[in-house]
Amino acid sequence: MQFKKRFSLYFSALLVVLLIGIVLKNVFIKEATVNPIVENEDGTKQLIFDAKLTRLDESSTTFKEYNGKVLIVNFWASWCGPCQEEASELRNFYNNKSENVELLAINATSKDSSENAIKFQESYNLNFPIFLDLDGTLQKSFEILVYPTTFIFDAKGILKYTIKGQINQKELNKYIDKLY
Repeated sequence: MQFKKRFSLYFSALLVVLLIGIVLKNVFIKEATVNPIVENEDGTKQLIFDAKLTRLDESSTTFKEYNGKVLIVNFWASWCGPCQEEASELRNFYNNKSENVELLAINATSKDSSENAIKFQESYNLNFPIFLDLDGTLQKSFEILVYPTTFIFDAKGILKYTIKGQINQKELNKYIDKLY
């Protein structure tokens, strides 16, 4: 009987210590996440190049890899009809874009799946960089309400255009031309 009480006491103490450890880890050892967009004093929105991106193979990079280029960031989901319709337009745009322009596609993975993102890339023969938003952090930061949504940043990372809904190659070129 004494053994059961002692065992229960030790087990309870161990459980409490474990729970406290989990709470402390979550409070003090959070992975540093950088909000990818901040508002400048003049009201413009600025891309933070240190923000993390996760590639389809789940390796990491940051927006810094694309610093100095006009950046088109397209949020999409594999189940989204307009995203499916715009996929070949984005591929054609990417194949004909100038060197100082980059197109990045970010899959709404928290509302989709990485498997579906890979199948989508393969079925539409997409050759531009595709990233996963595994936990929805990027969607929250970019305030995504509809798919697709496309953002166009100038070479300094200043947000110039937000396009909610489908876009085609001709429209993208018009937006890019306005930046020069």
